[in-house]
Amino acid sequence: LSIWFTFGGAGLPAQGVVGCAWATFVVNVSMLVLAFWLLRTQDLYAPLRIWQRMERPHWPTILGFARLGVPAGLAILVEVTSFTLMALFIARQGTVATAAHQIAANVAAVLYMVPLSLAIATSARVSYWLGAGNTAQARGIVFIGFRLSALMGVALTAILLIANEALAGLYSSSAAVVGVTGGLLLWVAAYHAADAVQTLCVFVLRSYRVTIAPLVVYCLLLWGAGLGGGGEVNTVRRGSDKTIHQITILLVIIFGVSLVLGILT
Repeated sequence: LSIWFTFGGAGLPAQGVVGCAWATFVVNVSMLVLAFWLLRTQDLYAPLRIWQRMERPHWPTILGFARLGVPAGLAILVEVTSFTLMALFIARQGTVATAAHQIAANVAAVLYMVPLSLAIATSARVSYWLGAGNTAQARGIVFIGFRLSALMGVALTAILLIANEALAGLYSSSAAVVGVTGGLLLWVAAYHAADAVQTLCVFVLRSYRVTIAPLVVYCLLLWGAGLGGGGEVNTVRRGSDKTIHQITILLVIIFGVSLVLGILT
């Protein structure tokens, strides 16, 4: 739909960016309608008694969910905003840098869907076996998930290393944008394999009811080292060697604290 609404065809005029918005709206509304239809008609959901009168809130249960859900949700907030807010720094460097960053971010997001899917599936199975009291089986599922995530991460990294400029060319016909994007995709390749494994780690830790430590590590590394350090380097990119040296020391300290917290928890 995005391609059709954006570029037109079959009697529909090209709508550009507005077409992308309409396509997104149509898809999301369609998914909502389909979800309601499935919940109303499928016997699978009957035991959940979704359409019956709601019970009174059981606050101890809700607080138990909140202890796990709030830190987990905040960790996702930190992760998402660390990418989106970086665009504010990139925008100051001109249209070419902004376009290249947008392409690299899009490629990174597409690649991230693979480890994210594996992490969700792994955590679901791990939680199932932990709930059944079979810790050995849960541990086995964890190692299977790690192997799959690492394998897919390395494979996708290799594709980026080999075809970074070809992928950039699919997004833009501008030689300047393609050139900058090709370099940025090498950075995406450099961190994707590690990102694939850490994504699985975070989801598996949630299965074991560990949510505070990942949130703290995310805040320190993604907001502290990523946004804070990146913004500072962007501001003083022509600054003195002393300033850059101080920033480097700060980033090393943040990384060290995060590593210690990760080991201790």
